[in-house]
Amino acid sequence: MAPIDWVEFALLAEGIILVLSLVILFGHAWLGQRRERNWTVRMEQARRALLDVVRSGRTSKAGNAAIGAIPVRLQIRLLTELAPNLTGQSRAQLAMLAEQIGLVDAARRMAASKDWRDRLHGVRLLAGIGGGGELVPGLMEDPHPAVRAEAVEWAGTHPTPERVDRLVSLLPATDRYGSFVVRDALLRAGEGAITPLARYLADHDGVAAEGALEVATGLADPRFGPAALRLCEDPLPAVRARAAALAGSIGGEEAVGVLQRLVHDGDAEVRAAAAAALGRLGHWPSAPVIAALLRDRAWSVRSQSALALRSLGSPGLLYLRRGLSDEDPFAADIARQVLDLPASSAERERWG
Repeated sequence: MAPIDWVEFALLAEGIILVLSLVILFGHAWLGQRRERNWTVRMEQARRALLDVVRSGRTSKAGNAAIGAIPVRLQIRLLTELAPNLTGQSRAQLAMLAEQIGLVDAARRMAASKDWRDRLHGVRLLAGIGGGGELVPGLMEDPHPAVRAEAVEWAGTHPTPERVDRLVSLLPATDRYGSFVVRDALLRAGEGAITPLARYLADHDGVAAEGALEVATGLADPRFGPAALRLCEDPLPAVRARAAALAGSIGGEEAVGVLQRLVHDGDAEVRAAAAAALGRLGHWPSAPVIAALLRDRAWSVRSQSALALRSLGSPGLLYLRRGLSDEDPFAADIARQVLDLPASSAERERWG
């Protein structure tokens, strides 16, 4: 075969491969759309049946038949869409229906599957309708991060002392995404998380304490006080800053004294956090201490100090107006910016 023939043959083969690829691609899309259209009507009937159960609190043969007419994967999709918007009796009705049509057993089987996608859907459904106490806690150690995250979220919605202890132990060990989910789960656990978290903070410092301090600030309970004051002396600036925020959320005379000292810290993040905490406490006698930070070289410190002064009311506003004529142009500028802020914007800046 001559070289030109080889070239023609190669071009022809490439053309055939391209055409076949396009046929497969568009064919797959067409089949997907057709399948979706075929289930649209039944999905809508099943959705209405689910809403009827939630509204009336009763199941019916017709409703159960409408839900049973769609595949299990679509039943799970409907329930996981609806469950997060329900609470109390409505969610209990949904759970009862899921039990009747066999979805709870299906979710348990999926949570034990070898395929991580099945495990993920199984845990999601169990989180929405309840159940799974014998399976899901073990999935907090799952090799796939999405399954671990879903199991952690489940534990936050179904807290027990053992599950909260496990969540607290995960605070320093998880990756960034996992840490966020763990912190969120502990916040949702609420009161049940306070004692284990206070116990943890009493024994940890440095990087290991950062996540726990953030959760504790959100829960703001006096039982975190001793740990907050101790960690305000931590060698790591990020820990001192978070401890200052926690001290500011709890309050107390000793906390005010520590925060007034931290506004002179060598790290800007710590100074800013201490100023914001004093403002959050509304401790107006600290206004002169905070006002001195309007001249700070760090923007974060100047802005947090100005916002803290504004939150103190008349005493703080007095210092801000004095700042307008300050010989330091940075102090005068930040005072003007914060005084010009509308009330709602000042609140957003302060807490945002």
